[in-house]
Amino acid sequence: MLTLNPDNLVLALEEFHMEREEQAIQQQLMGNQQKKKSNFETEEQKAEREKKKQQMFWQKLTTVLSPQKLSVWKHLDKSLCQYYDTLTKRQNLIEETGLLNQQNEELKTLLNQYL
Repeated sequence: MLTLNPDNLVLALEEFHMEREEQAIQQQLMGNQQKKKSNFETEEQKAEREKKKQQMFWQKLTTVLSPQKLSVWKHLDKSLCQYYDTLTKRQNLIEETGLLNQQNEELKTLLNQYL
């Protein structure tokens, strides 16, 4: 009897489903090839097959992240953008403080000269 950790069940089912989809796609492609009478493909057939492969590739890329993971990445991106803004504001304030300190020192020297 095969035992599976309940925590890994969802992952195993998703993997099984993806493998089944890939097999179905491969069978569909192979089925189209077996229907041909000759071993030579026309340029149209090659282009059509290549187009289907590209469509499948891009379709798979749209489902790389689950909606939950996509949501996490969006929130992470938003938080990192806010953090970046905070750091740039801090950098500007540090530069401004440096300029004010320099002006303060200049004013101190001028004040000491007048006294």
